[in-house]
Amino acid sequence: MSLTSELASRRSPLAAWCERTFTGTAAVVEQIATAVREVRPVRPAGEVPPRWWAETGGAFGQRVADLVQPAPPYYALLGMIHAKWVSPAWAHDQAARYPSHQDLTGEHRARALHLRPAAATWLDLGGAGESHRPGNPAIEAAWADFLERGRAYLARHAPAGTLGSPGAEAGLARLSWLLTACEDVYRSGLVDDRLARLFDAGQPTADQLRGLVAQRQVDELTTLARQLHERGILWELRKLAGNPGPGTPLGIAGPTIVPHWADADLLLCSIDPDHGIDARGGTLVDVKTVVSVRDTGKVGRWLWQVLLYAWLDTADLYRIRRVGLLLGRHGILVTWPVDELAERLLGCRVTGDDARDAFHDIAGQIITGHGLSWPVI
Repeated sequence: MSLTSELASRRSPLAAWCERTFTGTAAVVEQIATAVREVRPVRPAGEVPPRWWAETGGAFGQRVADLVQPAPPYYALLGMIHAKWVSPAWAHDQAARYPSHQDLTGEHRARALHLRPAAATWLDLGGAGESHRPGNPAIEAAWADFLERGRAYLARHAPAGTLGSPGAEAGLARLSWLLTACEDVYRSGLVDDRLARLFDAGQPTADQLRGLVAQRQVDELTTLARQLHERGILWELRKLAGNPGPGTPLGIAGPTIVPHWADADLLLCSIDPDHGIDARGGTLVDVKTVVSVRDTGKVGRWLWQVLLYAWLDTADLYRIRRVGLLLGRHGILVTWPVDELAERLLGCRVTGDDARDAFHDIAGQIITGHGLSWPVI
């Protein structure tokens, strides 16, 4: 059970501790509600099926991840393995072809899917003893063509830190949607019926794969991307990353805080290849695509989560100094210094240091109980 699952479970001792401890949560949620009060959120055009919301949210999150860093779609590749479309070796080879991983060599290249960039170093997520079963060569060829076209399209039309033209963003919306559908295979264990029918009919082409996405969903995702520019969010993201030059990553997409237990969405920062994240530190951001932020329980858990991510970085690997939420449908980015958000959520009942120590005690028991390694303090 991940940190996200723990916070959503009524039976979790961690969720219960957060409820007791973060007595100022409602006031912070109200601050967010106030920030979006005059904003009309982007909504679907007409009635949509229930799965639309998660699909759009996942695809938008993937697009923002590509904006920050051209890294492998880790969980999409794992989903392809889970669906038995591809072999682990094929997935590692594909991961090694992304700009963030392309300088890996030898044994590291052969394990690229398990390696995550972290500041000036790498995190190895293990994976020893994984199956060496073969994939389906025809399906591997189809996905290889699709992914290669996606990498080339991003590099040509929307390099790191930039948005493309409306036409280019429509193409990237289709790419992001397909990657999200593959990630869902890993998360849920189920293959989307539209993908299943396409593969059951034979070897699909890249155009057939891209054609699975409804045009109005493409239009909605294109609108969400355009809003990043129109509402100044792209400028804010670039500023938090130190205003790098064109084509330079804005930080780390999908930073791993605790391997196999806590993965965030984005870390915005300036990284020196030799010295890591600069002295200003990084801003950890989670991406959300809800229409309303009035649900104190739901939004409160998001706030707890980004704060707890910062507290879990006990070795200060990512130098997390700010945390926040990117509300995609509103085009709003809300961030706080870590200590300020802790003080607001705690409602001044206990000090941040005491609360952090108590959290470490509870989280440590949960993490080690899952057989995972507790971060070094």
